[in-house]
Amino acid sequence: MNKIIKEQLEKVTSTVLDIKENVHHYVIPKTTKFINSVLKEDQCYLIELDDWLLNENSNSTLASNWNGGRYPTHKTYKAEVITKLGNMTKFNGIAVDGDKELLTESFFGWLPNDSFKVIKKVK
Repeated sequence: MNKIIKEQLEKVTSTVLDIKENVHHYVIPKTTKFINSVLKEDQCYLIELDDWLLNENSNSTLASNWNGGRYPTHKTYKAEVITKLGNMTKFNGIAVDGDKELLTESFFGWLPNDSFKVIKKVK
């Protein structure tokens, strides 16, 4: 595969492509936003959380039932998908502020799929 073509395919954010060297034909569906259902386990993504998640506390149903009292404290995370279950996704993430990772601020837990949006796939 040509180096330039491979670089351009890696920039696709509307869907997740499994780029292989010996494949010469890719169908990229036209979409207007990243669809959370195409998240793959063991892949990292830059995600932005809905505002209501930031107003949660350790007594909320999400925190107490799903996350052992933990809740996200930042708007943006660089997160790895651990597993998916129904309409929930479990992440292991580190908070991001602009281009700077906040190494002391992390979140490990479940989030509803409709409560975050994927900004891009991260290597």
